[in-house]
Amino acid sequence: MSKKVIVISSSPRIGGNSDTLCDEFVRGALDADNAAVKYNLEDIRFHSCKACMRCKTPEMKCFQEDGLAEVLDKMMEADVIVYATPIYYYSMCGTLKRFFDRCYPIFNHLEDKDYYIITSAGSSNGNALTGIRDFISFSKNPTEKAVFTVIGDAKSQPELLKEVYEAGFDC
Repeated sequence: MSKKVIVISSSPRIGGNSDTLCDEFVRGALDADNAAVKYNLEDIRFHSCKACMRCKTPEMKCFQEDGLAEVLDKMMEADVIVYATPIYYYSMCGTLKRFFDRCYPIFNHLEDKDYYIITSAGSSNGNALTGIRDFISFSKNPTEKAVFTVIGDAKSQPELLKEVYEAGFDC
């Protein structure tokens, strides 16, 4: 059965290490005849959450008319969600955190999703996984399938690229 896959890349460097792993995941998912889409948050103009609570309606829509409405809709439809971030100061990058804040209308309406986490780091993930897992835990019946971390140049690590591709293929 074909799955709907959404990949959220928060890398500020298109083609950077975490973004490269995202592309491998998507390639695997597409090769397995899944419907897969990747969003790079750097390509989407969006604002910070204003904490106005206007999104807490049956429509679950933010009043801000920016590029995130489509992404949030795709997350609701998805079977598989991948979050990817470079590690900054042993935590997720600010772009991913700002995105998570804007997921407020839907975060506890995400149900029965499989999750994958992709990180790229200079030395370790630090506390980044805690913040990402905390966000995922707000959904109903989440399943963390795998975490992939690249340290150094992703393109020079063919075994890791293969592992991520296969995860996308088998998701």
